[in-house]
Formats: sequence, structure tokens, C-alpha cells
Amino acid sequence: MGSARRADHIRAEKYGKVYFIDGAGNLGFNRKQNVTDGLRQAGYRGDVEVFDWTISFNPLVDQLNLLGSAQAAGRRLARKIEDYQKLYPDNNVNIIALSAGTGVAIWACEDLRGEVSVENVVLLGSSLSYDYDASKALKHIKDHIFVYYSSQDPILKTVEVVGTIDGRHGLKTRSVGQVGFKPKDTETDQIVNIPWSADWEKLGWDGGHTDCTNSAFVRFEIAKRILQDQSPSSMRDNQVASGQ
Repeated sequence: MGSARRADHIRAEKYGKVYFIDGAGNLGFNRKQNVTDGLRQAGYRGDVEVFDWTISFNPLVDQLNLLGSAQAAGRRLARKIEDYQKLYPDNNVNIIALSAGTGVAIWACEDLRGEVSVENVVLLGSSLSYDYDASKALKHIKDHIFVYYSSQDPILKTVEVVGTIDGRHGLKTRSVGQVGFKPKDTETDQIVNIPWSADWEKLGWDGGHTDCTNSAFVRFEIAKRILQDQSPSSMRDNQVASGQ
């Protein structure tokens, strides 16, 4: 990262943080840029950091063989979040994750220590098992898990054969991205399931696996899930001290 880009990165961090986690295969350069562009166009002032977690450029290899690596990546992300919140304890941290990257997002939340929490997690085309136990992760999520899912997703229809990112296989296997997030024995308002709507075709998402990361959909739909107070930490501290 160049010095000028690094300086911009540091300045933006004062306003908040969004981590974007791509899916298996690490092939989504355009997706990464589109997510950043969409958030910026919506007015997000904080830093958008892409968290790369895969060690392969083959999505099938990652989905089949990297459960342990994905969980380890979740732990690495948890440490990054903790380090960030040590610097900016009052700032909002949000996660947007796609496909197999949604497993990394949930495992990161599970591994956060002490009182550290993220604000919201947005799951897109998630290949996590639909009934995965979310109770541990939810303890470190202040507001919501927003789940965008589509029964038309052609990639997720293969999970019965390929398996979910958390290692489930079989004819009855369904992923969060197909049917929504419905953990066993857990009723909570923190999980908000949002089914695909034909109205979103005009924003570029036709119900497929990755089009939900295009800049228009991010700008007009996803960004509203994370846009909150974006004043710098120092400004908020001064307002509190002065009683504003």
C-alpha cells in the first residue's frame, strides 16, 4: 500500500470501519471495488477494508477443503477488529460478507473477546448451513445480522453435493443464502431475513449469487444497514465533554 493511500486509509478509519469478506477463490476484485464504491456513493465516510482469507484461486477447493483455514481466518479477523477498537473504542465496526466468506464473518464474531462487538453483519449468498448455531456470534453483535437470500441462486443449489462452508452435506442440506438464517432453538429479532425481490432487478441483482455486490445494490440497499453516526471519535469525545 502506497504512503498516500495508507494516509487516506488512516484518515477514514476515524469515521468507522467496514470489513468486506469475499467468497471462496479470492476472484472478486471487481466485487471488492463495487462494494467500496457503493458505500462511498451512499455517503459512508469510514474505512472499507477488504479482508482476504483464501489461499487458493479455486472456489471449489476452498469450499471443500478449507473449513479449518476459514475458521482460522475468522480468528485473524477477530484480532484485527479488537486492535481497531482499541484505537477507536466508540466507532462502529460492520461486516459485509459474501458466500463462503460469511462463515469467516460469523466465526470472527464468535472469537471476539471480552466486550468487543461489531454493530451489524450483512450476509450475502451465504453458504453457511441455514440452521447453524448463531448464539455465540450474536453475543458480539450489537444490532443485527441482515441476511439477503435467494431461492434462485444457482451456485447454492450445489451445496447438497459440494457441502456448506461449515462442512454439512446431504440431500436435506440447505444454506442460509437459499432459505434464510434459521438457527435451531433460537428465536431472536437480531436476525433479519430478507428474501430476494424482483424490484431489485433494477439495482442489478437478478437473484444470482454475486450480483448483490454490484455498486447500485450496495448503494441503495446494503448501505442503509450500516450508515449510522459517522462523526470522528475525537469529535464525539469533545461533544460528550462539552455536554452537547
